[in-house]
Amino acid sequence: GNSVAYGQNWDNALKSVTLWPAEIFGVSDRVGSLQPGREANVVVWSGDPFEFTTRAEHVWVRGVERLNEKTRQDLLTDRYLNLPPRAIR
Repeated sequence: GNSVAYGQNWDNALKSVTLWPAEIFGVSDRVGSLQPGREANVVVWSGDPFEFTTRAEHVWVRGVERLNEKTRQDLLTDRYLNLPPRAIR
């Protein structure tokens, strides 16, 4: 988001987090862009992916939707949210 806020072209900002890292690491034949035969790692956002208020609505990893899986943050929230109150000493 900061790169766009400071004037980077939106298309280049997207490539800077998708295609270009894949090219740098030598894996652009499998990931980094949407093309037939690729791994199908895709995120559908609620809005502009470079805005802090935007949320991931759907996530596919190798073609399998994964968003509904609990994250570590979800697990920690579940663990600590309903703890009994501590006794006052």
